[in-house]
Amino acid sequence: MYRDAEVVNRRLKPLERPQVRFEVEHAILHGDSVWVVVRATIPHRSIRRGECFKAISVLQASEGIMELGELSLDSGHFMPDEEGDVDVTTRPGRMQNLYLSWRFAWDERMRMNTFIVVFASLTDGRHLFQYLPLMLPLFWIDDTKDEFYWPRSAGIPEEVLLDRSPFETAVE
Repeated sequence: MYRDAEVVNRRLKPLERPQVRFEVEHAILHGDSVWVVVRATIPHRSIRRGECFKAISVLQASEGIMELGELSLDSGHFMPDEEGDVDVTTRPGRMQNLYLSWRFAWDERMRMNTFIVVFASLTDGRHLFQYLPLMLPLFWIDDTKDEFYWPRSAGIPEEVLLDRSPFETAVE
């Protein structure tokens, strides 16, 4: 097993390259619903030709877990292009952000010790590297009375990948 890890690290070099990073942009509570937006930052050269990066997101609360979805960043060899895909193009010295957006029902038991856990992996089709799980704590913003953030979720599907933050102000 140790030798296998050595081969994977030598072939993929997953820790010697820029890393795809995840950060909670906002976790909003509105009445009996919540809206969570996570930013995925993809640096240039984090995924090489012939590789696929996958990240499965899971909501973890004290009472249980709920799978939220999967983000796949493919160099074009693993999955056929589908309608609705978001193209990711990075340039030297630049990064691209994608935004994972989820809306789901609120449960009072989610108020404390709730996280989004990201299980990420990188493969070239022959070798697989699994990163340690990343735990993103959720600090809820109660927007029930003020409705500052919640109206921005109008028209956004319950689960979607966005190429722009829904919290950016439009520049005209």
